[in-house]
Amino acid sequence: MKRILYILILGFTLASCDDFLTEEPAHSQTLDNAVTNYDGAKNVINGMYATLTLGSGTSGSDFFGGGLSCALSTQAGVSRAGGTNYYSMSYNSTTNALGTFWQQWYACVNSANAAIIAISALDEGKFPEAKEKSRMIAEARCFRAWVNAHLLWCFGHFRTDDEYGILYKEELSDMINVFRNRLNVKDSYQKIFDDLDAAIKDLGNYTTSKRLSRQLAQALKVKLLLNRGWEGDYANALTLLNETIAGLPADFKMDPDMKKMYDDAWDSKEVLWARYLEDGSGRAYAEFAYTQTIIQTGDLLVVGQEPSSLKSFYPEFNSWLENDPRYDVTMGWARRLNATGQQYFCPTKVARGGRANMNDKFTTYYFRYPELLLMQAELRARTGATITEALAPINTLRDNRTNPVLPKIPEPATREELMDIIFKEYCLELFVENGSEWFASLRFEKAGKPWFYTLKPDLAEVSSEKYCWPIPSVETSVNNQIKPNPGFDN
Repeated sequence: MKRILYILILGFTLASCDDFLTEEPAHSQTLDNAVTNYDGAKNVINGMYATLTLGSGTSGSDFFGGGLSCALSTQAGVSRAGGTNYYSMSYNSTTNALGTFWQQWYACVNSANAAIIAISALDEGKFPEAKEKSRMIAEARCFRAWVNAHLLWCFGHFRTDDEYGILYKEELSDMINVFRNRLNVKDSYQKIFDDLDAAIKDLGNYTTSKRLSRQLAQALKVKLLLNRGWEGDYANALTLLNETIAGLPADFKMDPDMKKMYDDAWDSKEVLWARYLEDGSGRAYAEFAYTQTIIQTGDLLVVGQEPSSLKSFYPEFNSWLENDPRYDVTMGWARRLNATGQQYFCPTKVARGGRANMNDKFTTYYFRYPELLLMQAELRARTGATITEALAPINTLRDNRTNPVLPKIPEPATREELMDIIFKEYCLELFVENGSEWFASLRFEKAGKPWFYTLKPDLAEVSSEKYCWPIPSVETSVNNQIKPNPGFDN
């Protein structure tokens, strides 16, 4: 047990509040002795953030990085980088990546639980002020909510009021409490909303994308309601979103220069939360899916020849991207991670230069400002606003860019055309960043079917049970109480 806690409750030096990835613990710590003062509380929060990259181990990888974004983008029919299993939705309980996501995401949950338990037990007198204790607990609860939201979105029936929710944990994992069943979907949402409501109440305002904020908690709750879509959800989500936008701190705003925003990565004031990788050797390796997989999915450079197609993407989205003003900002040449120097034409907005600069600001954009406006447009459209009112946030997004210049979209004649416009804007603005195009491809329909069928015209009809992933065999083989997802091999 002490060895497990050593891994999950990492003790870091406090030279900088951002040093939560590369600092090694000075000695093994247990929950009983790791958090005895305010410095210990900061350490356990730093260790929590570190699990986004470290998971349950000690070396950087891709547990909440580009691998997830590429997989979900491929399910939508946008990116090729996720592979055929995600395109055809033919994954099963032994698909390796799913087991990795499951295990490492629960390591993230465990680290949040460690922070909540340890900081809750610490006397208020140990903190500079009483509200700092509640703020830090809220930070850990927001982190737990964010991870649980992804567990529900990827491994649960997040749109259906049934029994296939999350495997919920609020204590540290041990050999006894590993055996349990999952919550139903309704109760899963309630647990996540409880954490987010505490974060909205007690977390501070946004100052940096490297840390969670009240605004991230608000945006995540809006996104959960939007993706769920039960009775009253759209109206409630729009109310919360309007309140969030009205109260945004001045520091959080769109950058008129999109290229500069991507160059700045986690330092951009347009980015609400991002995966932060500290200085060290080879940041590129810690974002492998963005710096190797997605690069090599692109077109290999042939001297004197422009790429004839965008091999990174499927045909329908190709045509959208090639005709979009953002093309020259989001696409470019990047060098693969081997020593040959081969270059590929690919989404440099996330792959950056690849091996050309191994310690560049490779990041995953968990949430950027434009997504607020995209959700506002969609929620207005779904709650009875006029076409003019629903289109306005899309044009606000476009008005706020000067590099590239994005022309206003003319008002469409029908609501069907309006919904197509909003869906395409999700894909063009956010592709391979945070999986939003996948969830949008479920919410939006074309010809009476989810949009992903239009993006993947060769795809045979798939059951809605395949919209989520199977519970991995790494869980079902040891936890005989958990109910597997229907329609899969376990």
